Amino acid sequence: MKQKYEKAGEQNTPDYLQLCNDLKKIEAQIGEDWDGVTILEEESTEQEVVMPGYIAMKRDLKAFMRWFHAANPARLDRANAILPSQMRSIPLLTFAIMMPSSIDLLKFLLQRGSDVNKKSDSGRFMTDAFQLILAFRALKYHYPTFCATGARPLSAVCEMGASIDSSLDHSQAVVAAKLFLSWGAEFDVDPNSMGSKQCCLARAQAQANTELVSILQSKLCGRRCELVDLSSQAEFNGRMCVVEEYLRASNQYLVTIVGRSKEEIIVSPYNLTRRDRTPGDCDYHIEFKNGRFIRNDFDSKEDYQTFLSTLNREEQPAVDPNAEAKAEQAAADLLAELGIEDDDVTEKKTKTQSKSGKKSKNKKGKKGKK
Repeated sequence: MKQKYEKAGEQNTPDYLQLCNDLKKIEAQIGEDWDGVTILEEESTEQEVVMPGYIAMKRDLKAFMRWFHAANPARLDRANAILPSQMRSIPLLTFAIMMPSSIDLLKFLLQRGSDVNKKSDSGRFMTDAFQLILAFRALKYHYPTFCATGARPLSAVCEMGASIDSSLDHSQAVVAAKLFLSWGAEFDVDPNSMGSKQCCLARAQAQANTELVSILQSKLCGRRCELVDLSSQAEFNGRMCVVEEYLRASNQYLVTIVGRSKEEIIVSPYNLTRRDRTPGDCDYHIEFKNGRFIRNDFDSKEDYQTFLSTLNREEQPAVDPNAEAKAEQAAADLLAELGIEDDDVTEKKTKTQSKSGKKSKNKKGKKGKK
């Protein structure tokens, strides 16, 4: 970005000067010798893990996933990390709303234990989510005002639903809100709190997101529930569903059966028992491979846990006792093709051949004795 200003001859503009000042501050925090690629170790306390600020600055999905999957011998809880204090200590789940592929990333983090009710602890209301890191402005990353003290991820969704700078449009905000509710998102009791239902409703109404308003006004919309006491469709008893819509005229709910089929049925509120998703029971598994998210759906908790057991076994690397010998042989063959002599490889190869020759002679000798 700095180079773009310089190529355009705009070194005297306020934005360029502000960017240079901000870059100096960032360099002071992460060191001038940072190569832009190396995964820096996160700051941590006994309670919380802090995601490196430069990851938030890049807002790049692959860089984020490299940090998340980096070696973690201390078993730090990265799913519940926060941003640095200079970025108002925003919870990782809230920050993920602003990332590319945000819906899939939210599912990924929740499945790995992110707390859906983790509150922001910024200390005061801000006019910009990253007000102190003005380099965001130069990078064209503008964020709405949602990071007040006590704000939850759900209230952030309501705030961002129709912001022109948000990665969420109206429909995505509805999907994100339902996702959080299915994982047990709660509202604060204090109506004046940023995380209260009243405050979330006010934001959704200000964004003119009527579908989100309808969900927030309902008791069960968005929730994951178990179907019980069904008489006409008894085969669905015990199955999990997500409540999609409240049908006010009949006092019923339209629900989607979770799993591969995703059938829709209409049921009474008395046929629904709330069952929030948990990392051990969320009826889907999402992982990040080859730069994209891959999802598998399951019809039951048992199917999900069987899949996890199989996945864990497959991830354990198989030990090949002949791996070293094969590697040496491959190296020797390559050198032979290139017409290059390698004393070490030749010597090892000779020793290997001599050992195998002795073994074959011994075997012949034993056969002769018989």
